[in-house]
Amino acid sequence: MKAYIISLGCPKNLTDTEVLMGQLVASGHQITLNEKEADFFIINTCAFLKSARDEVKETIKELKKYKKDIFLAGCLPKWTQVPLAGTAGTIDSIKLYNHLAPRIKATPPWTAYVKIAEGCNNKCSYCLIPKIRGRLKTRAVSDIILEVKQLEKRGVKEIIYVAQDTTAHPKFAELLIKTAKISGIRWIRVMYAHPSHITDKLLKVMAAEKKICKYLDLPIQHISDNILEGMNRPLRRGSDIENLICKIREAIPGIIIRTSLIVGFPGEKDSDFKTLLDFVKRIKFDRLGVFKFSREDGTPASKMRGQVPEKVKDKRFQKIMAIQKKISRTLNKNRINEKFEVLCEGKRGSYFIGRTYMSAPGIDGLVKLKHSGSSRYGRFVHAKVVSASAYDLTASVIT
Repeated sequence: MKAYIISLGCPKNLTDTEVLMGQLVASGHQITLNEKEADFFIINTCAFLKSARDEVKETIKELKKYKKDIFLAGCLPKWTQVPLAGTAGTIDSIKLYNHLAPRIKATPPWTAYVKIAEGCNNKCSYCLIPKIRGRLKTRAVSDIILEVKQLEKRGVKEIIYVAQDTTAHPKFAELLIKTAKISGIRWIRVMYAHPSHITDKLLKVMAAEKKICKYLDLPIQHISDNILEGMNRPLRRGSDIENLICKIREAIPGIIIRTSLIVGFPGEKDSDFKTLLDFVKRIKFDRLGVFKFSREDGTPASKMRGQVPEKVKDKRFQKIMAIQKKISRTLNKNRINEKFEVLCEGKRGSYFIGRTYMSAPGIDGLVKLKHSGSSRYGRFVHAKVVSASAYDLTASVIT
């Protein structure tokens, strides 16, 4: 039978989708990219926010016109415990990583996400993940390395480690060291690094290993002590977070730090927001994403007093993003005339498109490559930055 699969949500979900497709093929099914050819549909769902749950419902509505069975996998079945109307059943994709499974990659051949853990022990007051995915369960280093070696044999050059909390893996530094010894792997990228689990050993390894991208995704969410306490974040003092960032930058010169923030958390006063805004101006993050607080049933934060009006959330969101755009433009313009290794990934008009170590796929800026010749996708080239915008760079290939 032929299955048509839709993967919603984050890269962590995408890794589950790849394993799910591999298991389906191994059991005799086929994967199709044509909805009309499918005998059944599978939606790997996200339930982190109401907007994500609404997207699942809309996707179900679109697929129902084909009058085929629709199965749900991922977060939503765990969150609701009640089958959604129009679906035929569920698949427990959360158990897919209990053993090494075959994968059918859905990412470009040269890049692969590798999930190293499932669940989360942090009890942030705004987050549903512990209820959906359970407590932290880590994979054995040997199991992960075996998977990376198999991916390397298939031509993967960039490994991106993901989990709900990557740095909570007790042997994460050891994992990075062993990954760096795999000859065909050129880039190793760390995403979803919880600030409270950044150790001196980890920073030392990241600084020493050339293959590890000097890039760290470090979600801090806020900087106001009042808000951090309300969020139930392990690091509850803004000064501790600022000291950590200074420590990271000192340990790894030139590191690119990406962070994410939440505005409009219950009880966020104008003074709390000003503290956050001043912090963003002072720290000058290389990459920054902002989310407006979403009141999710089942979380402590949903019942807190001082819920912030949507108009205020919007205003604060726009204000931080405007400040960050100016910061990003300045940082990018300072890179003009610098030389970088660029991973070529596609073409847009007369330009080839690629990324430097400074950018994760799908969320960060691109490099537009001026190049008169041909280029093989998945190839690394050397290039010199000739111009810059707020988020993207333009570079000329050095021959």
